[in-house]
Amino acid sequence: MSAITVKIGGSLAGKKESMRELVGDLALLQRSRECVLVHGGGAEVTALSKTLGCLPLFENGLRITSVQEMDIVEMVLSGRINKRLVRMLSSAGINAVGVSGADGGLFRGKSISAEQANSTRTGTITGVRPALLELLLVRDYFPVVSSTSMDDSGEGLNINADEAALEIAVSLQSESLIFLSDIPGIMIGREVLSVLNEREALRAIQEGSISGGMIPKVKASLNALHRGVGEIVIGEYGGTGSLELFLTGKLGTIIKLH
Repeated sequence: MSAITVKIGGSLAGKKESMRELVGDLALLQRSRECVLVHGGGAEVTALSKTLGCLPLFENGLRITSVQEMDIVEMVLSGRINKRLVRMLSSAGINAVGVSGADGGLFRGKSISAEQANSTRTGTITGVRPALLELLLVRDYFPVVSSTSMDDSGEGLNINADEAALEIAVSLQSESLIFLSDIPGIMIGREVLSVLNEREALRAIQEGSISGGMIPKVKASLNALHRGVGEIVIGEYGGTGSLELFLTGKLGTIIKLH
C-alpha cells in the first residue's frame, strides 16, 4: 500500500478558511490516491489546560504531559479537533473516520520518563500495526488520526504528531509524507530549497546551514526514507491547489535519499 500521508499542525487545523481549502484539495486528491490525515493540536490543548487550571510544562519545545493534563490532551486531540476535522471532510463528501493510536492497536508507546512510578504521559512510539488503516483505506474510507495512544498497561500517552505521522507513513510505505508547517520549507539563508537529498542535508547540518529544531525533523525524515517512505515534503499550505504543488515539487521542500 502506498497511501499519501498528510500531517497538519494545530495552527492550521484551527484556521477555518484554510481548512476549507485544504479539505477541497484532499477531496480532489482522494479521487486518485489513498490518503491518511494525521493531526496535532497543541495550541488548543494549552488554552484549555490553562482554563482548567492545569499549568502546561515544556522542555526544549516538547510538552511534558502530566497525568492530569493527559485527560485534557485526549479530550482536545481525539475529541474536539479530530471530530471537527471529520465533520469538515464529511461535509465535502469524503468518507472520513476519526481514530487515535489506541484504536485497533494502531500505534502503541512508552513514557519518555525512566521513572515509571511518576512518569510523564508524553510518550514515544514502540510499535505500529497499520491493519486498521489498511482496512479503512481498502473500503474507501479516509482515516483522520489523532496522536494520542496508550502504553502496555493501558494508560494514555501523548505522542508527538510528527512522530506519529512518520511511523504511520513508514508502516504504510507511503509514496509521500507531506508536513504542512508554518514555514515555507527548508531554508538555506533566505532561499527555500525545492529538493534536498541525504548527502546535501547531512552537509548542511554539519555546516550549520540547517540548525535548531529543523535538525531532528530532517534526521527523522531521512530515517523514514531509509525505512521505505518514497519522499517527504515540508512546506506551508498556501491555499487551494497547494497539495498538487507540493507533490510536483513546485512548493515547499522535497526530501529524498538521492
